[in-house]
Amino acid sequence: MTHLARPKKSGLARAAVAAVALTTLSLSLVACGSDSGADDSSSASDDSTMSAELEALTKPVDSYDLPSESLDASSLAGETIYYIPITSQSPQFAVTQAALKNALDAVDISLQVCDGKATPTDVSACVTQATEAKAGAIITDAIPYALAANAFDDAQAAGIPIVNTNQLASDDYPASDTLAYIEASGSAMQEALAEWVIADSDGSGQVLINQGTDGPAPAVFVAAGQKVYDDSCDGCKVTVNEVSSANFSLITPSTSAALVKDPSITYVVSQFEQYLQPTEAGVQQTSRTDIKGLTGSVQLSGLKALASGDFLYAAAGQASAFSGWADADVAMRLMLGMDVPTYTIPVRLFTRDTIDDVTLTDAAEASGEWYGPTTFPEDFEKLWGVK
Repeated sequence: MTHLARPKKSGLARAAVAAVALTTLSLSLVACGSDSGADDSSSASDDSTMSAELEALTKPVDSYDLPSESLDASSLAGETIYYIPITSQSPQFAVTQAALKNALDAVDISLQVCDGKATPTDVSACVTQATEAKAGAIITDAIPYALAANAFDDAQAAGIPIVNTNQLASDDYPASDTLAYIEASGSAMQEALAEWVIADSDGSGQVLINQGTDGPAPAVFVAAGQKVYDDSCDGCKVTVNEVSSANFSLITPSTSAALVKDPSITYVVSQFEQYLQPTEAGVQQTSRTDIKGLTGSVQLSGLKALASGDFLYAAAGQASAFSGWADADVAMRLMLGMDVPTYTIPVRLFTRDTIDDVTLTDAAEASGEWYGPTTFPEDFEKLWGVK
């Protein structure tokens, strides 16, 4: 959720379908670790519940919740907003960036993009560039504040608001009049993938997760998935292999080494899609054909890989196009000195059984149709006084 920049709250509801499905499914999966003396009819009922809730996770949401308070964006025309992703390697950021540009174009605000390259030096340089250019606002994607704290502090001191997205809010750097958080859906994606593995393996999944180390958030997301295994699957085991964008070439050999070390592993999870190709390459190096692949933060290329039936069996993603418009909304509200609403970015689970119902085109990805209604751009524009 977005931590508010001001005490007065304008709360938006969570994506109810995904949240309820995850909560209910977590409870129903407790049966995975129960003893064999459980009654057959009870077991059949549990299986039915699992199937129903997993199916719910594979559906788009019925609607997006937008703020009730409108804003007048006319005074912001001519401003420039900087977008700084942690790395341009992630396909997800490209989708968000394109949507963000469309949103800002609608209100005559320019977009400047600077690649953080997954290093403190480059992120700091991007933030400093935005500050020196007197940007109207800075939107970061998946960058922990602490990675470039001095540069972010300087930006705020210069009166430039910062929207920290796709990360975790930090108690050390609390939300303020010039800092807002839109928290990532990384935990929900890992939870959804864990639910699928538990159901697919009948409660015996042996899992390797290639977990990112670009900041503290990826470990928190994986821990949320680990909790699902711990709470709901006594027969499951999770091994974590730490990887990073900065050491991309090491992902393939470290994956194969982990599989050689523990041949019982039959599920391999790439936490983010940018790790998918080297993760699959690591599996291929072992010549094993019994591995089921999964990925988080999936975008078009990953869904096409899922549809091919080669390596991926399940993938989780978040509404990246909607994120771009929500990012723009929060940035403008900070620029105008307004209260900031709470946004939760919806998550969806895709599987081999459901992928045939998904339109795999650039246009479908850009429209956001995989996650919910495609009317949100028009809805935002009305909220901003454009229509």
